[in-house]
Amino acid sequence: MFAQGRPALPHPELDALCAEARARYAAGPAPRLPTEAERFALIEELMDARAQADAGDPVHAVTVLTALSRQLMPLLYARHGWWGVKREHWARDLGERAPDLAAELRALLVAPDLAARQAAFETLVRRVTGDLTYREVPPEPQEAGGL
Repeated sequence: MFAQGRPALPHPELDALCAEARARYAAGPAPRLPTEAERFALIEELMDARAQADAGDPVHAVTVLTALSRQLMPLLYARHGWWGVKREHWARDLGERAPDLAAELRALLVAPDLAARQAAFETLVRRVTGDLTYREVPPEPQEAGGL
């Protein structure tokens, strides 16, 4: 049994296991670059947002914030080898880990217009993808067995 993350009763083997678990958690996950499919999907969202911004479409905010929440931030955290946090903690967490990224996120969130929001979005996307060039996405392996 555990109470507040600690064993309720002492056990000689549990102390070592708990110490190892804490060390692994503190180390964080291994950094991971986005797959080509993830990269392609994020660039597609960016291009959709760019077209909406060019057209003055107010849905641009929804497109950007959805991509930010579902794709960009998880990939950004994975790329750096950080555990993901809930969106309400992004600004504080990035402020502690990478103040430059926190400033870029803030620029996106408080952008006064579509053009500024799009520019901030593109800056953050480049942090994950490196550039905005489309690359060939290898086909995903198909499972045997049919429908």
